[in-house]
Amino acid sequence: MNYSLGFWFFARLTGLSYFFAFLSLSFQISGLIGTDGILPAQTMLSEGWKALGPGMPWMLPSMAWIFGASNSSLGFLALAGLIASTLLALGFLRPLSAALAWLCWLSFVNIGQDFLSFQWDTLLLEAGFLAIFLEKPGLLSRHPAADTPPALLRWAVWFLVFRLMLSSGLVKLFSGDPAWSDLSAMSYHFFTQPIPNPLSWFAHQIPAQSLATLATLILELLVPFAVLIPRPRPRLAAGLSFLGLMLLIALTGNYAYFNLLTAGLSLTLIDNRYWPRPLRPEKIPLPWTPVPWRHLCSAATILQLSLSFPMLLATARILPRPLVPVFNGWEKIFAPWHLASGYGLFAVMTTRRPELVIEHSPDGIDWQPLLFRYKAGPPDRLPPQIAPLQPRLDWQMWFAALSAERGQLPGWFAEFLKKLRAGSPAVTRLLAPGQPNLPPGTHLRIRLDQYRFTTPAERSATGHWWHITPGPVLLVLSPEDRL
Repeated sequence: MNYSLGFWFFARLTGLSYFFAFLSLSFQISGLIGTDGILPAQTMLSEGWKALGPGMPWMLPSMAWIFGASNSSLGFLALAGLIASTLLALGFLRPLSAALAWLCWLSFVNIGQDFLSFQWDTLLLEAGFLAIFLEKPGLLSRHPAADTPPALLRWAVWFLVFRLMLSSGLVKLFSGDPAWSDLSAMSYHFFTQPIPNPLSWFAHQIPAQSLATLATLILELLVPFAVLIPRPRPRLAAGLSFLGLMLLIALTGNYAYFNLLTAGLSLTLIDNRYWPRPLRPEKIPLPWTPVPWRHLCSAATILQLSLSFPMLLATARILPRPLVPVFNGWEKIFAPWHLASGYGLFAVMTTRRPELVIEHSPDGIDWQPLLFRYKAGPPDRLPPQIAPLQPRLDWQMWFAALSAERGQLPGWFAEFLKKLRAGSPAVTRLLAPGQPNLPPGTHLRIRLDQYRFTTPAERSATGHWWHITPGPVLLVLSPEDRL
């Protein structure tokens, strides 16, 4: 058995995932965490230093402590990450390119606050950490599958795939959500997901969504155990199943680089014998041999596994009670470095789609909506294709609407409104093109509408993709009101 080709592709796709992550963030960073952004990173760093002093950089590792968090510094970090990710995707300057990409992304995740808090942001750090040690050191790109990683590292990557998929099923199982237990979850998923794509409306119209729900649970709860079977065919079945799931998710939704990165992880499960003949290596790849680097690789892998294994036991609710304090203390030490994280998407399926609508008016009488680039908006606008990029404000607006329906808006939303009222160009650029910088004296109104996909009959009659039920006005802000 030899899996060197799959691991070579994993390294390349990890670099490509980094590339899309940095590219997407570079266009949004000034409006999100820049000096005039919604949640300025420099303010967070300054307040953290005042509260915790010299220990703060260890508790929140980021190169922003060295270069600062001005717009130019953040842009420099994003550019460095883009260069490093490109080199990693092409196989150059190993392992420095992988280490630099990881460090730059860690720097952003630790200062990005709400806007870099998604599960794939930490998944990229965990996979990227393993990718640092994945290949034989060298300046130039090597032939695909020229080397095979050491066994311990291979098992660490496979355990990550296993844990990622199984945890996603376990959180659904333990949530008690009736939408999963009665197999109705997928009948809501396509129109309630954060940012649907052009095919989501069509996927929603497909009958027998209960079968899709059942297949999802089987793929996440049963198929992952095939990863642990030390035989090529069960792993091939698991790898192909996960690849098929990622393809379907990518075709029907916008989940940034998550599908690309998970596909790279899944490819490591495919033995060289099952790849097309032109891709197979002519010689049997052997583990690379620099002894000091292999020792460092083993130490890093053991550290990562020591964090991730108890985390899976905790997710599965089988961590022995006496070990809980020990694990919590060990996890707390390394938590800022994101070497291992908990996973589990859509533990509870949302069955309604509330949408926050922000309206502005010069006089408090005639109201006009502020349009976002990608989130559900005008009923006749086809849901966009934006993945593998991620519009992070639009994503957070989905969470904000769910919070608003429960009676509470997130803290960042008030800061967002303040920046809009102040006419911040950096924040306004996060909205759809053509939206105005609001002048002083502007009135704001926040409404909570309900959205659902139209039926084929409604679509034929109106040309609309969305049916909108107007909801209550949550908040009206006159120029004199303060947040």
